[in-house]
Amino acid sequence: MVKFCYNDFKKRARCYYMPLDKEARQPLYRQLMEELKEQIHAGKYKAGDQIPTEPELAAIYEVSRITVRKTIEELCEQGYLVKQRGKGTFVETPKLYRKIEQRSNVSFSESCQMNGREPSSHVLSSEIIKPEKWISEFLELKNKEEVIHISRVLSADNIPIILEELYFPTTKFSGFQPAKLENASLFKYLENQFGITNDLKSRSTAEASIVSSEIAEKLSIMPGEAIMILCNYMKDQEQNPAYISKEFIVGNRYTISF
Repeated sequence: MVKFCYNDFKKRARCYYMPLDKEARQPLYRQLMEELKEQIHAGKYKAGDQIPTEPELAAIYEVSRITVRKTIEELCEQGYLVKQRGKGTFVETPKLYRKIEQRSNVSFSESCQMNGREPSSHVLSSEIIKPEKWISEFLELKNKEEVIHISRVLSADNIPIILEELYFPTTKFSGFQPAKLENASLFKYLENQFGITNDLKSRSTAEASIVSSEIAEKLSIMPGEAIMILCNYMKDQEQNPAYISKEFIVGNRYTISF
């Protein structure tokens, strides 16, 4: 936990913190907001760290407490900070934001990049299985047709965000190499290997649930925590069923807009 001393800040602020430009056209609270964001992105303040108090920040940057208060409120609204009554203001683990549409879905990798996070993925398992009825019905499979089932964890800055279960019909995705999805974009692999571009059309369903022990272990969270289950039914450019993606998403680490 990072601790701060108000008197020390008054003496050393100019040595350790960038001063704000009071002659600039940009409001001081916005300058301060960008400065704090930069320090969070650079790792000076990490998730769970306590930032200086409002009087300390006012002394450090030589601005009014009203300016500081407005900055803190804005950063709390954006998900960078969280206030804890009686304790102070802390850096929040930032949520990823991703927009899901019928066209041009934003991939996990893209959502990470847009939010200033480093994406990564780890393939847990891959196997050829006989699909359940709901999978067969959407993919329009015949009785004995099988699917490639891939399970992988998607992370941002090495923090697990999503457990993704993928289902690909073997007839359409012959030669699929699950290892190619290790620390790689699914959309890019599908385009390069199978000519399926990112203008896939999808139908998505979402539901809230409580995470099981098995899934909690894979996502490094506690059993019983809230998760969102997002199921994407993807079609190709000719409107033929392509594949299914079922995502188990850590509720307090992700925000989705439909």
